[in-house]
Amino acid sequence: MIGPRARRIRTKKDRKAEEKRPRTAFTSEQLARLKSEFTENRYLTEKRRQDLARELQLHENQIKIWFQNKRAKIKKASGQKNPLALQLMAQGLYNHSTMAMDDDEDDDDEMMQHQE
Repeated sequence: MIGPRARRIRTKKDRKAEEKRPRTAFTSEQLARLKSEFTENRYLTEKRRQDLARELQLHENQIKIWFQNKRAKIKKASGQKNPLALQLMAQGLYNHSTMAMDDDEDDDDEMMQHQE
């Protein structure tokens, strides 16, 4: 599969060189402040994000990602579909359903079996 959504298979060498950053464990005070801020406004301005990062002693990206994840969680829980996505799906132009993909070799084997 080639394209922007294709995933490159990582080797052991890649994994060692590119270790994941450990998950941030927010303190209860930080979480309470983030939730409070989210209740006031679901989207932060750059200035507000910077101020909050300084206040909570977190990196701006941590705050940005927390807000993104919180919005996504609410959207998923509500079951609401984006109207544009629904329209495109009706036209057959948008489909994010997942299906298992075989390796290229398996695909080649299947093609050969169908030709015989």
